[in-house]
Amino acid sequence: MNNRNKILVPTSMVLALGVLSGCDPGGDNVSSIDPVVRGSSASPATVIEKQVDATAGGRGAAPGDAVNKYTYFDLDNGEVVNLTDVQAKTNLEWDVAFKRTNFKLNGGVSGEGTVEGSVADAQDEFYDAAGDPVNSVFINASAGSELESFNAISDFSDLSFEKDRNIPYIKGDGSSAGWWLYSGEPSYAVSANADKWWLVKSAAAKNDVNSYAKFHVTDIVQASRDITLELFIQGVSDDVFPTTPTTWTANIGAAGGSKCYDIDAAAEVACSTSATDWDIKVEVVGQKWNIWTNGGVSGSGTGAAFGPFDSTEEVDYVSGTVNSAGTSLSRMYGRDSAGGVFKDNSWYAYNLQENNKLWPNYRVYAIDTGTAKFKFQVLSFYDDAGASGWIKFRYVGL
Repeated sequence: MNNRNKILVPTSMVLALGVLSGCDPGGDNVSSIDPVVRGSSASPATVIEKQVDATAGGRGAAPGDAVNKYTYFDLDNGEVVNLTDVQAKTNLEWDVAFKRTNFKLNGGVSGEGTVEGSVADAQDEFYDAAGDPVNSVFINASAGSELESFNAISDFSDLSFEKDRNIPYIKGDGSSAGWWLYSGEPSYAVSANADKWWLVKSAAAKNDVNSYAKFHVTDIVQASRDITLELFIQGVSDDVFPTTPTTWTANIGAAGGSKCYDIDAAAEVACSTSATDWDIKVEVVGQKWNIWTNGGVSGSGTGAAFGPFDSTEEVDYVSGTVNSAGTSLSRMYGRDSAGGVFKDNSWYAYNLQENNKLWPNYRVYAIDTGTAKFKFQVLSFYDDAGASGWIKFRYVGL
């Protein structure tokens, strides 16, 4: 497993601060595009810079609110396509869409297009051998200094492209950043990564109050697909997590499948007949080990998750709504969503100086629309005033 693709913070967590730093989670106010354009079309000789308003999610809009949507962009014409999320599912005009730190491509589960993505330059020098960010490299990098890496890409022939798929917010990829670990050769063992913790918000609120769980995976029996979670459950009448944990073992079975858990009832429930009640779904399908929440692409509820954080930080999260410093967590939860190359290979690092700031890693992505190929690089998450959710990027056709 390659740890260089490590997502350092949940995609909805980032708080707004500074031009190369700070973002706030979620927001779904799609408004205008503020372009910085070099050239009028994506010709091979023209590098185009754009900045689009992708502030959707995190502005208090409900999931069903019309403004809680992606911003859709057409690389060929270099402009935003005004679409609702429903319209975008069947529209072939857009190529890439933005919703704060979430990006998706028009293909696979995200749309009926043929758009695929890959990584042309992973910017490995931004990470150490363990896949952790090298702070000095991130902080000293700029759009100008990383133009050389962008210009150096001239051929996609050796790249492997992928379409979008549904991706759980709770990371599970076998790396040290996720809830399970993969040993590789010779044992090919899957084991629990008990050092990683998450918060989960219930799929439904009672009297406008959600319940919450703080959990980590403590054990995995690979052969029988038994997965054990230790949870601290904060009910709707509680203000903080209890000190006594609840243990749930999802006995999935060697053939694979899924099991679901209702944190309000503190009990396992049937995933199919309790579609509105389950909050955590543990799933093993082939080689994929997933944990889903009941919201976004994976459920009809409004469930979401926040994390990961290490065991040393676990004590700081005293409740599902506020941390030990008194900071509200209400806008830091993220939902399962569609994605592909941009989620597998995150374009940013977060909180490098413990001050809620975000830095791009200037990875160069390859995008194949089926009719044209482009190289693409994210430059910033902020406008000139420091407001978050304004994605600045450059791209050029090859």
